[in-house]
Parts: sequence; structure tokens; C-alpha cells
Amino acid sequence: MEVSVVVPVHNEEKNLMLFYKELKPILISLKKSYEIIFVDDGSLDRSFEILKNLAKNDKNARLIKLKSNYGQTIALSAGIESSKGNFIVTIDSDLQHDPATIPKMLDLLEKGYDVVVARRIWKKRGLGKAFSSGFCNYLTRKIGGVKLKDSVSGFKAFKREVAENIPIYGNMHRYFAVLAIWKGFRVTDIPTIVRPRKLGISHYGISRLFLGFLDLLTIKFFISYSQKPSHLFGTAGFFTLLFGLLISLWLSMQKIFFNISIGSRLPLFVLGILLIILGVFFWFFGLLADMISYQAISAGKQKTYIIEKTVN
Repeated sequence: MEVSVVVPVHNEEKNLMLFYKELKPILISLKKSYEIIFVDDGSLDRSFEILKNLAKNDKNARLIKLKSNYGQTIALSAGIESSKGNFIVTIDSDLQHDPATIPKMLDLLEKGYDVVVARRIWKKRGLGKAFSSGFCNYLTRKIGGVKLKDSVSGFKAFKREVAENIPIYGNMHRYFAVLAIWKGFRVTDIPTIVRPRKLGISHYGISRLFLGFLDLLTIKFFISYSQKPSHLFGTAGFFTLLFGLLISLWLSMQKIFFNISIGSRLPLFVLGILLIILGVFFWFFGLLADMISYQAISAGKQKTYIIEKTVN
């Protein structure tokens, strides 16, 4: 299998057949072996029935039905794990992503890139969506160290090797390109026109911005400290413990040299003791995180490097 197209679906009964009729001719024109994997993420409408009939009549289409609505990342992960293609494309089924971009994305993969992100260009969009998308990409560039203008687009193509080395969970599909760059893969983008949604209801709300920010902080932690968590916790513990000791020392000196009762400075005394305890806890968490990371590496569950080639 050369190309796998993974399509997460949640309550898109009005768009599915239109999407399929638009996608199918483009995949045929590639003149490559392909498969379309629809993942029904707990739809409550007729999406499953429509997809089941579609899969019956098209030998290149497959359907995965999830037990509940687990979210887009889990749906994508299920589809990617089930895929067989050397190239994998992820695309939404709401008709906003233009399938005509797929051949150009695959062409870039064949030229040596590992991940191609569809850089979204809106002809028309609301102020709220423009702000949330722009702000999210700005934070990704600043915190994640990514130079792409639109790295969080869900419309992307990548090689199987990338999928095998970057497991995703939670809502991490947004930052797939960030993780790929961290792992050393070649990532680029290509412009694509985003069409306004005509049918159905958007599944994204304002909470997406806040949750995306939390996910980005998690990604930043992975990139900077996944192999050395004690550096983060140890540094925090050192300064917390130092401030606690300085407060306690200051109160002790005031008692010894100026006979100022520690009881009269009780809030400051409690703060000093609290900082000392927190500092010790931070150090303990750092050591515990290092032990967990070491055990994962030793058991082969966590791969710390990717070999590009070997020369005899």
C-alpha cells in the first residue's frame, strides 16, 4: 500500500458523501495503491450507517467505529495504527480541507520531506477563529521553536516512519509537526485554501484555545526535559529550598542578635518551613521522574534516538 488517507468523523452525516465524491477521483488520479480509513468517533447521527454502506461498495475504503467520542487525537491514532500505506494523509471530513492539495503534499514527501503540513489560508473567517488560530500558531513558534506559519493544521501528510516514532495522545495531534521537528525529521508546509463550512456544526469552541495552550506546555516539557526531568524539578527544588533556608536563617539571626521573637513573625516562619518542604519534594519528584524515564528506556518503551543510516 502506497497511500493511506485517515479521516476522523464525528456527526458529519451531511458532508460525508460530498466529501467522498470529492476525495475519490483525486486518489484515483494519483495512480498509486491507496486506502481510505474512516474513523467514526462515536457519532450520534447517521454517519456510521452512511460510512458502512460506503465501505461495502468500495474495496479501498475501510471503517473503524470507536465505542465512544474519544476526541480527534484518539480517532487519528486509531486510523494511523490501522493504516498500511507508506505515506499517510490526515484530513477532516467537513469539506473545509481541499483534497486537491493531497497530490502536491505527496510530491513533497517523495522529494525527501518527512512531514508536509497544509498551511491554511482563509478566504473568509470570523474574528474569533482568526484570533485563536493566529495566537495558537504564535505561541507554537515562540514556545515550540517552530518556524512554520501554521504548524497546528490537522491537514497533513507524513511518512510511516514518522508515525512509528511519534505516538500521539490527548490532543497532541495539533503539535505533530513540532514533535517531528524535535525528532529530527524534515518538515515543510504548503498553502491550501480553507473553505467555509456549509453543512453541519463546527465541533470547536473557545475552550480549544485554552486546552491547546496546556498541550503546548506539555510538548515544551517533552522537548526540553523528557530525558532529564530531574533538571527541571531539581532546579525548582534548589531555589525553593534556598529561599526557605534564607528565610529561616534571617529569622534565626534576628532572634539571636536582636532578640526578636520568631512567634511575632509567624507567617514568615511558616513560609520558610513550607518552602523547605516544597524544595525537598521537588527534588524527590525529579529523582522519581528520572527513575520512571530510565525504566521506560530500559524496557524499550521509550526510544531516545532515530538512526537515519549506517555505513559499513
